[in-house]
Amino acid sequence: MLEFLGAYPDLASLVVRVLVGALMVVHGYPKVFSKEARSQMIPMMKGMGVPRIGFESAALLETFGGLLLILGLLTRLMSIFFVIKMIGTTALYLTKLAKAPMPMGMLEQQFKQTRGYLKGWELDSIIAAAAVALMVLGGGAISLDTLLGL
Repeated sequence: MLEFLGAYPDLASLVVRVLVGALMVVHGYPKVFSKEARSQMIPMMKGMGVPRIGFESAALLETFGGLLLILGLLTRLMSIFFVIKMIGTTALYLTKLAKAPMPMGMLEQQFKQTRGYLKGWELDSIIAAAAVALMVLGGGAISLDTLLGL
């Protein structure tokens, strides 16, 4: 009677993969390809105790791991990496970023308003939860994982 529910996990996987993957690419692309962003972020992260290799690894994971999620290739493996990364960034937020100097610019007021309430880790926890869901669901029927039999 409920056979039509069989397609929903595949659809859920597709939606979560594409949205989380796109979000990661948007966050990672400037860290990899923008000289201006890199010149600002690398010293800032170093000042908070994040080694250069940590910054570079996160940037590559966000950019290329996000693309792999969108395609549904190595979905479970990328999900494990994203869970680990999100645990690390949540720890960074709670220990260092919540105490960092305010950024200048048009978002300064919004940052000041939310920093004291949420500390900035809420997005990372949602991404971690979505990555756990993808570890369970896998890439789904509409993925390169399925097409390639992975």
